[in-house]
Amino acid sequence: MKKIKFAKIKIGKIDWKNFFSYIFLVLLSSLILASILIALPLTERISTQTTYDLNSKSNLYWAKEYTLELETSDDKDIDGIKSVLFNRLNKLGVEKVNMYSYTEDENTYLQVQIQSSLRQEYVQELVQNPFDVRVSIRNNEVDFEDEENPYAIYLAENYIETEFSRSDFRNIYITQLKNSANEYSYFALFKTWPWDSKWNNFLKDNMGMEIGVAIDDFVTPVQIPSVEPLVFAVPISSAEKEEANLVSIMYNSGVMPAGYTLSDIQDIEVESLEVDYIKLIEGLIIAIVVIYAYLLLIDRTPKRLLVISGLATVIAISLWIAYLKITSTPVDIFLLAIEALTMVAILRITTENRESRIIVNVLLALIASLVAILGSGFAKIFASDLFILLILGVISQEVAQIYTDKVRKMLKI
Repeated sequence: MKKIKFAKIKIGKIDWKNFFSYIFLVLLSSLILASILIALPLTERISTQTTYDLNSKSNLYWAKEYTLELETSDDKDIDGIKSVLFNRLNKLGVEKVNMYSYTEDENTYLQVQIQSSLRQEYVQELVQNPFDVRVSIRNNEVDFEDEENPYAIYLAENYIETEFSRSDFRNIYITQLKNSANEYSYFALFKTWPWDSKWNNFLKDNMGMEIGVAIDDFVTPVQIPSVEPLVFAVPISSAEKEEANLVSIMYNSGVMPAGYTLSDIQDIEVESLEVDYIKLIEGLIIAIVVIYAYLLLIDRTPKRLLVISGLATVIAISLWIAYLKITSTPVDIFLLAIEALTMVAILRITTENRESRIIVNVLLALIASLVAILGSGFAKIFASDLFILLILGVISQEVAQIYTDKVRKMLKI
């Protein structure tokens, strides 16, 4: 019987470096393509299980006019009230605020017009409460143990005011501490200036005693520790983080120079800033194509830099819109258009001037940070988004450069 001879197949040495480079390019191309498809309009209809629709703020906006009856007619006090209210609403992130005062029947009123996409009850909480904070001690003539009057412990009229108010404290810090039930809940820690000894002496004189913190005539009882360290922690009724943040805003946005009451609330017309998302993307695509076609025609920039700049722009904008879609983050479409056009300009400049890229990005990041901290309304939102977009832009430039270099090397062009 003859033996069957099999042909020997020689397998050459595999170039693992090129193999992994190829796999890397395939994965990177898939990621870029996926982000582009998610960012494009109407692509949310591709899958019936997962939606990638852009969550526009246009349907979330509401507008109201709050009328406050002031207990003062002094212009300085009125300006102070406006300042505190503006600080509160700005910290919460309210998009648009208008305020003006007037006098009618010898009474002074302040109208606060608000347009926002935030929860109405949170905004109203910041507007309607003067949040006058005062430390009080119990009135010995009042029977706080009277079972027929269980609310006596919560009424400011049953306490005697001390010399301490919100203006005597450097900061009110909201944090979670263990309560009497050994569970975590939110507390407000009153912090004084390091050189102020009056408050420490007051706490020492009342060690082990129960006093009260009056906020707009409602008192929260507080037990002063009987041993040191003497930490003054005022319990907060809410266990929700958002509501605790609301209390922190009211504590730390300034002191109202005078009191007021909410006399009226009216619905007003919402000023629509709606932009068609499909037309926006079409406009962006046309703008990018026209810009880079013009730059290619005038032939003043190396083609390699144009390819890197254009690819980085597409990656950065696609990743940003894809992120907004996947996380269902509410967004102002008109603001998104401004952000996209800003990134087109920034990436175009920083790609061509590589030596100044770090300086330009750092300066823009500093400006964005300052506006995000000190600005208000849409300017604050734009600055916060721009800071993230700058980071995305730097990453996109590096990815675009690596991608184009590997493609050129593999295709030998």
